[in-house]
Amino acid sequence: MDDISRPNRDHLIQRLRAERDQLLTLLKALPDISFVIDEDGLYVRVIGGANEAMYVSGKGLEGHSVTEALPPTVAEACLEAIRTALRTGDMQTLEYQLRVDDVAGLPPSAREATQDGVEQCFEGRVLPLPGYDHPKPVVLWVAVNITPRKELEQYWRQAAETDPLTGIANRRALFERAHSEVERARRYGHPLSLLILDIDHFKSINTRFGHARGDEALRCFTQACAELLRTSDCLGRIGGEEFVILLPDTDLSGAASLGKRVVEQTRSITVADTSIGPTLTVSAGTASLDHGEGFEEALRRADAALSRAKERGRNRLETDETSAGPDEQQTPAD
Repeated sequence: MDDISRPNRDHLIQRLRAERDQLLTLLKALPDISFVIDEDGLYVRVIGGANEAMYVSGKGLEGHSVTEALPPTVAEACLEAIRTALRTGDMQTLEYQLRVDDVAGLPPSAREATQDGVEQCFEGRVLPLPGYDHPKPVVLWVAVNITPRKELEQYWRQAAETDPLTGIANRRALFERAHSEVERARRYGHPLSLLILDIDHFKSINTRFGHARGDEALRCFTQACAELLRTSDCLGRIGGEEFVILLPDTDLSGAASLGKRVVEQTRSITVADTSIGPTLTVSAGTASLDHGEGFEEALRRADAALSRAKERGRNRLETDETSAGPDEQQTPAD
């Protein structure tokens, strides 16, 4: 019986080894890098990564653990994914970010071949690897570099939220931010104000100097506004020459003070290759969020104040409570 079974066992072992070698050959040829990692996080084997533009050689990690090689937060997440995969038998996926400089154990040549400080995004796909010749249970970790996909997603996200001419928030992004700020103001009882701005007689600028110079005037105006804002403020373009500034944690007096500065700053703007300078002015209206009010209601009150500014000669600020021309020192009531 032994004489009969031994050749069968030898044949089976040879077949399994052949299948293993075929699998390893396939993994080596794949563009993505793969790791055999045991339940304690030890790198048992590093395979593949044929796409040298996306991966550096990870052979130096063999014999080291993820806790030695990776930043603590990433290492902890990796160990959790490994142990969950071994416990459940199901594939686990994990997204994480790494810089080459973050990974200990890589050779100097790997660091020299990459740009220092450039963060890469990866998706780890983790599956148990039964029958592997190792004292402890292991997983196969396939690391897919998803940086190009993330960059593309970020590009389209920005494109969907950004005004292409001025680079500031578009109407959609501004309204989404406004609704978030309204909820925050209600939750914490903080003030929230807004300014609505309309460049005076903008159509005449396009007529006199052409649309290219008109576009440049819009860019100069948004830059002038941005120089006056805090990082928490949000400037958005909601129409051709109409803009809104969201002012979190700002009462009506503070919004009116900023509005006056915008009116004054606008009069000092010059646009290249035109005589636009003293002639560029803006009308502004401001309002603060009332208790129980939504953004649209506050915007309507600010827009009504803007209409009063236009009716009263333009080149001025109006609030929904008091008025102040560009050269007046009147202060809105608190």
